[in-house]
Amino acid sequence: MVVIQRIRVRWSTDARGAGDAAQRRGLSEARHLPESLPDGPVVVHDVLADHADGYRFTEQVRSGRDPASSASLQLSDVERGVRVHVCVRDAVYPLHDRQTRLFTLAPGEIGLYRANFRFRGQCCCSASWWYEDWTVRVANAPARPDLFPHRAPQQVADHRVQLYGGRARLSAA
Repeated sequence: MVVIQRIRVRWSTDARGAGDAAQRRGLSEARHLPESLPDGPVVVHDVLADHADGYRFTEQVRSGRDPASSASLQLSDVERGVRVHVCVRDAVYPLHDRQTRLFTLAPGEIGLYRANFRFRGQCCCSASWWYEDWTVRVANAPARPDLFPHRAPQQVADHRVQLYGGRARLSAA
């Protein structure tokens, strides 16, 4: 069984300041899975904390036909486990128009994918912009409520970028 937990934290352009950033801190921590999950080879626990709702969590559980694609993932069985790819086609920045291999998970392993994006409304003439920070955990393991909060990932892919433009910060050597 493959279990995916995608936590998205969403904010608008007017919530880019330091005070709002402090409110978002910690929202992407691993959450307990719902007690009752559907049977199936793949289950997705999709969690959203949106600035427009005061960062109140809303949750959906998906299974059935290709639920991984609802989290912008593609899974493929390989000899040693499950290979995980990502493709986020709706993002304006960074452009992510083709699949990117994240990791291969052996049975029992957990992978962590971190990314952030800038999105624009459906109409190209729309002035509506928003940002999302994604924390996606993928387990090649049976589902149980405490699967993610107490286990460190064995594979990590961090694709976060600077979203607001400007010069990149230099770190001290």
